[in-house]
Amino acid sequence: MQTTDLHGKLRDFDYLSGKPCDTGGLARVATLVHEVRRDRPNTLLFDCGDTLQGTVTCDLIARRELGTTGAHPMIAAMNSLCYDAAAPGNHDFDYGADFLFDSIATARFPFLCCNLHHIGPGANPGPPAFDRHRILERRFRDMQGAMHDLRIGVTGCLPPQTLEWDHHLAADFQIREMVDAVRQEAAIMRSKGCDLVIILAHSGLETGDRAATENTVLQLAALDGVDAVLGGHTHARFPGPIGAMDPAIDVETGMVHGTPVVMSGFWGSHLGLIEMTLEQVAGAGWRVKQAASRLVATTAAPATRPVAEDHAILSITRPTHEATLARIREPVGETRGPLHSFFSLFANDAALQLVARAQAAFLREAIHGTEFARLPLLSAAAPFKTGRRAGVDHFTHVPPGPVTLQGIADLYIFPNPFCALRVTGRALRHWLEHSASLFSRLDPGALAPQPLLRDGFPGYKFDVIHGVSYEIDISRPARFDENGILSDHGACRIRNLRRNGERVTDDMEFVVATNGFRAHGIGFPAEQGYDPVPEIVFESPVWTRDILHRHVTSQSPLDDEVAPTWTFRPLGGVLATVATSPKARAYLDDPRLPPVADLGDTPEGFMQLCLTI
Repeated sequence: MQTTDLHGKLRDFDYLSGKPCDTGGLARVATLVHEVRRDRPNTLLFDCGDTLQGTVTCDLIARRELGTTGAHPMIAAMNSLCYDAAAPGNHDFDYGADFLFDSIATARFPFLCCNLHHIGPGANPGPPAFDRHRILERRFRDMQGAMHDLRIGVTGCLPPQTLEWDHHLAADFQIREMVDAVRQEAAIMRSKGCDLVIILAHSGLETGDRAATENTVLQLAALDGVDAVLGGHTHARFPGPIGAMDPAIDVETGMVHGTPVVMSGFWGSHLGLIEMTLEQVAGAGWRVKQAASRLVATTAAPATRPVAEDHAILSITRPTHEATLARIREPVGETRGPLHSFFSLFANDAALQLVARAQAAFLREAIHGTEFARLPLLSAAAPFKTGRRAGVDHFTHVPPGPVTLQGIADLYIFPNPFCALRVTGRALRHWLEHSASLFSRLDPGALAPQPLLRDGFPGYKFDVIHGVSYEIDISRPARFDENGILSDHGACRIRNLRRNGERVTDDMEFVVATNGFRAHGIGFPAEQGYDPVPEIVFESPVWTRDILHRHVTSQSPLDDEVAPTWTFRPLGGVLATVATSPKARAYLDDPRLPPVADLGDTPEGFMQLCLTI
């Protein structure tokens, strides 16, 4: 059995809306775990990382703001479920390595990772940061009722890019490439007489360029001596459809290179299962005779009810849950107009511009009196909650009235530290071309409505840069593909880029407020066409959410001010469809929106809109 990318979701409760929801959660997964154990005599339970970060509760625990004591509630819940082993994920380091190691110290199961090491002398890696592997000795019952002792080798791995995404780790750790590290560890476990070797990979299943280092499940499944690969990281589900197909992948049975693979989504949306039939071969020990993987959903399908939440997990988490609710309901300010992300992917909106203004005010004060104070100041912000794969409830919505800590977290959901970049006009345009790659290419001659957004390009990569104005021409090809990889350096969608009415030239310089994840995470590498590469000129450990909190408190009551930062270049009335929350109907009369028509709700519950461009 497998979980992955739980992201701190213990209960199926949305602290940003203050309501129960239907998106999964470990309490629902626990019910399925108990059912499987009742029906199957031989089971193992593993997790593949990104466990301790992702909810407001996790942020408050990391900052010791809840007043609760004892084990981290995620670890306490996993202990109660008797996990056999887990691997760390990259987001587990978001609060610092010390917090991670302190949190897992109370785990009654091992955290395993074979490719993360402390920095050693010279080019050599130092001691491993986690146990590289563990051999689990388990007694299983065969189909005739006889008992057998099996030795099951387990290791984990995480992407080398973790040192870029959490750059503060680079001073203390090194990360080896995943496939080579796992190949070596699998051979060691086999040499110690393991009957099975299982890989817990915080890594996805991809067949494109990123598969080489970040999402390596395809390559891991091909390694000699590996009997099963449990993946994650990308929040995708497998078995199930993936992007580019490969003849080695069976999307029905979950077999990859003949090895069973499972990836169970995120937030506890599914329990992943790999079922193996083993046979004993004389002189050769046990081998896998037959295997297949499948997923069991915790959430409601049409005409069904969601899996019930486990009472033991609810009891374990109740003190933390109640402390979180009390904390986030504290008022910090007031807004006269609504702040939401219902229209963020096709229109300027007040919520995003509020974040941008808060960042700009913080940076202006931080660089006062420095050489960077002379540069024009811009601020980049992206909408984090835009529905799509995350579901119809995944939108920011702070109605007019009091703004609480819950509302602040809804406006800025991630614990990203603040960062500022020096950017040339040339690099700024390229940055905006990356954002503009969110949109499909529309045919100006088409009469039927066309989808506005590309399926694979996430909304949180759609940076709107405030302090300039520009048009996006979506009749032209995108410069980047759906994975954010440069595909057409000559493509140009950004038009009429200006600051205070003046055309932005390539040699102009700006200082841009952003967050550390953007500056270090997606990065601005030269091979992605950034010339020159934006330079980090200021960093702060202060979270952008805290900056927003202070701004809202000091500037309340807030007006829902919206500056005309960007717009689509007119295409003569071309029609484009886009999905948003049905709650957006209350705001369709906003005169700042482009011409839009309500087409009704989709089977998934989204409201379908038709834009005239």
